[in-house]
Amino acid sequence: MSRALIAGGGAVAALLTVAGAVALGGGDGAPPAAAAPAAAGETGAVERRDLVERDTMDGTLGYADDAVLGAGTAGTLTRLRDPGSVVRRGESLYSVDGRAAAWLLYGALPAWRDFAPGMEDGADVRQLERNLRALGADPGGDMTVDDGWDWATTAAVGRFQEERGLDGTGSLTRGQVLFRAGPSRIGAATAAVGQQVGPGRQIGRISSTRREIAVDLDATSQGLAREGDAVTVELPTGRSARGRVTDVGKVAEPAAEEGGDPTIPVTVALRGKGARGSGLDQAPVDVGFEVERAKDVLTVPVKALLARQGGGMAVELAGSGRIVEVEPGLYADDRVEVEGDLLEGDTVVTAR
Repeated sequence: MSRALIAGGGAVAALLTVAGAVALGGGDGAPPAAAAPAAAGETGAVERRDLVERDTMDGTLGYADDAVLGAGTAGTLTRLRDPGSVVRRGESLYSVDGRAAAWLLYGALPAWRDFAPGMEDGADVRQLERNLRALGADPGGDMTVDDGWDWATTAAVGRFQEERGLDGTGSLTRGQVLFRAGPSRIGAATAAVGQQVGPGRQIGRISSTRREIAVDLDATSQGLAREGDAVTVELPTGRSARGRVTDVGKVAEPAAEEGGDPTIPVTVALRGKGARGSGLDQAPVDVGFEVERAKDVLTVPVKALLARQGGGMAVELAGSGRIVEVEPGLYADDRVEVEGDLLEGDTVVTAR
């Protein structure tokens, strides 16, 4: 459910009440005689900055490119990496019957056929050869990385196999290799060591190492999210992070609960240090979508606002005690946009 951070006059009134703001009399700008001076240190600066009002939505922190990890051969599962393990190019994913049974390679195309001498040309051959070269299986540079299979490809596959304790046949079945875009993270297991597995049997989950957030946005709020928009993220650790919307669904999905509103799936990629933060998976986060922005405006702390008798707002300049009438604008991040006889760098009194 949406939870606006600061928005509208109701929030202003509540803040002023909590702050114990006093009502100022008249329109001559003179401070009331009974106004108590602010305690030392209860001041804030007049700053020029951008203000951004955001709506906060619930999201779920996970990893990108989540997929099923399936067995590629039949036998007894004898090793499965721990959830959270990261597997890199040329490393095995699990073992069957005591032998490593699947090897991670990088590429966009899935292994849809066996690799063997005499096979027809294809982009998958080029993809395999690129990995063999990167893994040092072609030390003499005899192999041409292209769509065709030749003797040098067979020799490189043989070296790849021998270095991993496999029979150096020069051929690979499609179950022996798994192509993914890059280093991959092992997720939750769905099979246990000792169980019988077969080709295609799901044994766990696998994903990329990139952090990603899924948000089920109310369809009525679809306009909040556009691809490329910057968002703020409050992580489970209490830290804040930056994110960017990478995908907005085009079709509304039925509500998870009876009577609920349809939702639009939105994907947010974490950026900067936040992307390298906590390893928590499927953890709840708060995602702030921009609703309105005020650029390069004078701002004061919300607690500096004083309600004037008869309507309107004012602030008190620290030191002089002068009351300056202001016109509030956008509220965000505990500050408010103001127009009035103020200068950047002025100091105003804030509520106790």
